[in-house]
Amino acid sequence: MTGVEILFIFMLCSIFVYTYFDKINKLFICYWGIGFFLILIAALRNGNVVHDYDEYISIYNNIEDYNTIEYSFKLIRYVVKAWFNQPLGLFITYAILGVSLKLKAIYQLSSFYFLSVIIYISNFFLLHEMTQIRVGVAAGFFLLALKPLAERQFKKFILYILIASFFHYSAIILFPFWFITNKKFNKKEWYFYLSLIPLGYLFTTFTYNILIYIPIENIRLKLEMYKSLQESGAVGFSEANLFNPYFLFKCVIYYFIYFKYKQLENCNRYFPLLLKIYGFSLFIFPVFSFIPIVGYRLSELTGCVEIILYPLLVYCFTPKIIAKGIVIFIGLLLLLVNIFYKQLILFV
Repeated sequence: MTGVEILFIFMLCSIFVYTYFDKINKLFICYWGIGFFLILIAALRNGNVVHDYDEYISIYNNIEDYNTIEYSFKLIRYVVKAWFNQPLGLFITYAILGVSLKLKAIYQLSSFYFLSVIIYISNFFLLHEMTQIRVGVAAGFFLLALKPLAERQFKKFILYILIASFFHYSAIILFPFWFITNKKFNKKEWYFYLSLIPLGYLFTTFTYNILIYIPIENIRLKLEMYKSLQESGAVGFSEANLFNPYFLFKCVIYYFIYFKYKQLENCNRYFPLLLKIYGFSLFIFPVFSFIPIVGYRLSELTGCVEIILYPLLVYCFTPKIIAKGIVIFIGLLLLLVNIFYKQLILFV
């Protein structure tokens, strides 16, 4: 019933958008109530309808065979095995962390809470909490790091990214984001971020041998394993399609928001930072496409800012009732693509 349950919560959020919209104080219980049900769906998943379930069960039962797994997973697995001796405890722990961290970040960052929850459910809930559970927690800490990043709180930002890296090695790529500011674009930055995606395609020819320069052994070994699986033709490790419709759709939204910059720059205090990071997420995919799974995952990790960014499209259209509907439609489109095309879950 997983697909039906997710569609039900999607429709419930849509109703809240049209009734109370951004009056979170009146719907505080409903907001976290939705979070509670999302945690239940992720924690009590049907292993027959989601990817990676059997893989996590295998890691849980044979942890000694997985040398490159993060220490956070080993720690959680140790506690779960000692207290419950059931892998269900593992999924409950990651579900609580992944969902609650993202909802807390939405509460801190978003101008439209329930629209952000709709975008979250449509894409990253399926991708992270139902599939890539370790990355899901890392993405939650990354979203929480955006506020201290915007406010130039170095220690707090570094702490969040360190914790994110503890849950998934890929979060190491987030440390250089400290140099991205929340300041409005100057003329040079305007042209730089305008050309960021084309630059990503250009750099595809220079990144193939990057593996040999990675100093952290666990990460290098993992990337070498991915590359080996790709070259052997393993399922799920095929060549990346740099012009796939899903990626191009996100590029279109990025440029639409980009050319609405003046209209949106004062609508959310974190807007310049969100737009800059989203540009880098779309830049990262082609740059790391020589190992497709890495390109996808790094782009998805950094691209989770769309949870906060997409609802700002409300300010680009009138009347408000149509504007809300456009964001909900984008969410529905992402949800249907993820269920029926990408098949992140099987709809049963």
